[in-house]
Amino acid sequence: MKTLISQFSALVILLSISLTSCTKDNRPAEISTDTQEMIFSKDQNIRYFGITNTGNTTMDFQITPENDLISVFPSNGVLGFNQVAKIEVTTHADNLGYGVHQTSLLINSNGGVRVINIQIIKSLPNPSALWWDIDYIKIPAAESRDYITLRNDGELDLSYELSGSESWMSFSQSSGTLAAGASQVIWVNVDRTGLANNLYEGEVNISSNGGNATLKVDMEVGVYSVSFFNPTYTVIYINVPGQGSKSIDVLDRVSYIFPSNPASLYYTATTEGETVGGVVLGLTLNWNETLNLSSEVSPIFNLDISKDYFFMSAKNYGTHNLDRWSINNGTIYQFDEDVTIPNDGYEYYFGYYDALDNTKIYARIVGTSYDAVWKNGTEFNFPWTLNQSILLESDAKSSSLKSTRDDAAFSELQPTMKPGQNQRMTIRTRNHQSLVNQKTSPIN
Repeated sequence: MKTLISQFSALVILLSISLTSCTKDNRPAEISTDTQEMIFSKDQNIRYFGITNTGNTTMDFQITPENDLISVFPSNGVLGFNQVAKIEVTTHADNLGYGVHQTSLLINSNGGVRVINIQIIKSLPNPSALWWDIDYIKIPAAESRDYITLRNDGELDLSYELSGSESWMSFSQSSGTLAAGASQVIWVNVDRTGLANNLYEGEVNISSNGGNATLKVDMEVGVYSVSFFNPTYTVIYINVPGQGSKSIDVLDRVSYIFPSNPASLYYTATTEGETVGGVVLGLTLNWNETLNLSSEVSPIFNLDISKDYFFMSAKNYGTHNLDRWSINNGTIYQFDEDVTIPNDGYEYYFGYYDALDNTKIYARIVGTSYDAVWKNGTEFNFPWTLNQSILLESDAKSSSLKSTRDDAAFSELQPTMKPGQNQRMTIRTRNHQSLVNQKTSPIN
């Protein structure tokens, strides 16, 4: 009797397994999509989505666009269990007006129906935008012209006009229109008729519906000139023995004029950061060398600062002022600055300091016993380039680092800091050469 019951039980189990297996194999096709909406933003005209058959029987599908704003590939297909079809959707929006346009795709199948809603965003074109390739031109005595390249970096037509500040200046083309992405070379011509020997200065003014520009132009007449540019963050003071001392403003130039090529030129130059009242901040950097000019024609030299140094500025958004600054704390290059950066969100200029792999900068959070701390590689990164700078920003209410620094190096004197420039730019010149400052010994 037990044998009969056991055989019957086994038969029931086998029948159950057989029915379960048959049910799984015969599960109908079922459609699934990986999205229900597609958005085409500006400059997008092709996107993709996927269709999957989650059933066990074969699924046929057909895709129908609502209108001719979109097309799909493939538009139909057959999918087995868990197979996926990648569908490419292309928009045809060239003739659409600006704004947001709605359309859709209808997917029919023996596994169900799906609708993909589609948004096509036709944005207004970017306005015309003037780009120019150079900010300073120097025309040697033996030459009569140099050139400027203009380009339209916008998507609408750019109309421009050029004018010169001096009567000896003229242009190969003084006005024109540039389509999107188009460029134009314009020659600056000079006429020296009736001019005495000297170095003459002028400006080229470019006005356009995509912005304006001013270029500086120097022209030699019967002389030889050596020009020095200041690409740093502070005024440079330069001296050429027998020719005098001059100051070079930030992003500006000075020239020394000779009757002919002097073959060589010895110069010295210095720069440093300072407060409004003239208190020096950081290092004083120096240039000192003899230039070989024997093969130079009307040279332009940049007085560059070595990547061994960095210029520092700070901006404080916090609820406390920051004072008792220490740069390269704990090293032989340490500098302590008795200055306060107020919590007004403005940028303030410091000066130049040694750039170290382990540069660490401290400032006391006024009214607390804590320090704000910035480390190279964490809160900032040196780019290790000429004329490099860092901007330290703080929104700290207090720091987790309790101050252990000795306050004996600091006084109660708080000189007024110089505010930073709102915009920093570079001066583009043609064929300039770099003169890098000398290495300074560490402060002990």
